[in-house]
Amino acid sequence: MQFNVFPFAAKAFQVIFSIPQKGHSNMETIFLEPTEDSPKLLLDPKLGKILVKGRSFMEDTVPYYSAILEWLRDYFKEPQQETVIELEFEYINSASERMVIDVLAEFNKYFILGHKVKVIWSYPPEDESLVEMGEELSEMFDIPIERRALA
Repeated sequence: MQFNVFPFAAKAFQVIFSIPQKGHSNMETIFLEPTEDSPKLLLDPKLGKILVKGRSFMEDTVPYYSAILEWLRDYFKEPQQETVIELEFEYINSASERMVIDVLAEFNKYFILGHKVKVIWSYPPEDESLVEMGEELSEMFDIPIERRALA
């Protein structure tokens, strides 16, 4: 069964499921399969988990990452005790980098406000640009960013 969660979903990627979660307002779990140019996405309010994994080099990143920002703002009205965002990129273009920074800035705001949040930055150890990006993100924000080299 497929649902269009975002108005741009049909154009940008295929929505595999969107299931209302009981016990956490009316927020939905959102799962998007990766496409050729967009990463896999999981936004799970019940588990307090956000996963962005794969390649991100869309021409227009704003709809994809703005939807994540909107979801985060709704989620943090009633968050879980701990929220984890896992970022694991095979490749990321500069437009996507800017949007990831915007998402982490939003996440950082909630950290500063006292929410328990965790960021995991996973990267292929041979990709110097992703190694550097993880280091730069750690320096940009107050929130601790755990960096993990992929095996």
